[in-house]
Amino acid sequence: MSKDLTAPGGPSPLSQLRAEAHTGSGARWLYSDQADALARYALKFHEGVRLMEACAPTFHEPVRDVSWEMIGADSDGENWEDHRDPQRAYRLFRAKLRLAARDGVRLKYKLWLGRGA
Repeated sequence: MSKDLTAPGGPSPLSQLRAEAHTGSGARWLYSDQADALARYALKFHEGVRLMEACAPTFHEPVRDVSWEMIGADSDGENWEDHRDPQRAYRLFRAKLRLAARDGVRLKYKLWLGRGA
């Protein structure tokens, strides 16, 4: 898949990723800017990131923090089932992207989307 999710011609790559993110497998692994584009696109449909996994294609030491790895195993009140608020979920997602960037970690992301309450 092209890194550019706005490439013209054929079905929208974002709509395809959105459909994938509603399956049990989630969307394919995405770079942070692609994952952010998908999360923002989902907001247009009142959907939010209900689960997220992250992986490092290459591992760098020392690991300082791992809170940027996942959405869905957060503190009480922060998980999708606790609030089902797409904007709140997006803020948590963006915070995790910032934490990874702060630590110099280059990750790929897998997202699952859900409809807001």
